[in-house]
Amino acid sequence: MDLYDATIPPLKRLTDAVQRLLSCLDDPAQLDARLAPDGFTAAEHFCVALGYVARTVMPLRGDKAPDMPMDTDPGAILALAQDMRFLLDQLDRTALDGADTRQIVHTAGEAELTQSGRDYALLYALPNAQFHLTLAYATVRMAGARVGKGDLDGFHIYSPGTSFVSDTPLN
Repeated sequence: MDLYDATIPPLKRLTDAVQRLLSCLDDPAQLDARLAPDGFTAAEHFCVALGYVARTVMPLRGDKAPDMPMDTDPGAILALAQDMRFLLDQLDRTALDGADTRQIVHTAGEAELTQSGRDYALLYALPNAQFHLTLAYATVRMAGARVGKGDLDGFHIYSPGTSFVSDTPLN
């Protein structure tokens, strides 16, 4: 599988998931929830996840990733998701030619890293994008939003009222 196929379809699915999840919110205040007092809000996790779209693609193309907005208004997050999807839709396969071996220098927290394009995309950028998307999902769910696994991944469908909570320990 080439790097285009390994990165662009999952990033498109991520932008679609953000749009699905935002449409499920009962109250915009659910975006202000945090899983931990020192963690990002759900809105911030959505913004960071979407930021990884440009932060993945631009360095792979040999361009500098732009500073991404951290506007946590629901409409701004939706607009960012649409903008990131537009960016991805404009790419053709040749945009990532040579990206596998391109050396990408970046920071991860306070760590300075140099990785091949392949390692950067597959071992750093995509996992971080999914991490932040999953935490956004978990946070809005914890805050009472009626979201399920299908809203996150776009595949699963469950009947209303399905629950996986039981009295039987999972040993």
